[in-house]
Amino acid sequence: MTKKMYWARSGSGGSGQAAVSAATGRAKGFVQGVVTYTVTDNLTVTPMSAISSITLLSTFRVRDLSALQEKIVRIGYKEGLAILKASLQSKTVLTDVFLAHRAPRSAA
Repeated sequence: MTKKMYWARSGSGGSGQAAVSAATGRAKGFVQGVVTYTVTDNLTVTPMSAISSITLLSTFRVRDLSALQEKIVRIGYKEGLAILKASLQSKTVLTDVFLAHRAPRSAA
């Protein structure tokens, strides 16, 4: 609470970067240009590259690549809340939110 902070206006340049470093006065952030990211089940975000993908496969001891599946999900308000709730209760957030088999609701 003792450092002076500066905020960039959201319409300044349209770069989408709102955080400004107090030390340098320049905008900086996690997303730098058009980059694809990998988000793991524990919500770790890393830039996607061939090396990071191979490391991830090795970490999880994946030997048969045909066993992998791609799942495209849309994240709206409801899914965002579910991710937030699961992140406070679990270490397998994405599995719990997007791959959990939900029991059918009873008509009671």
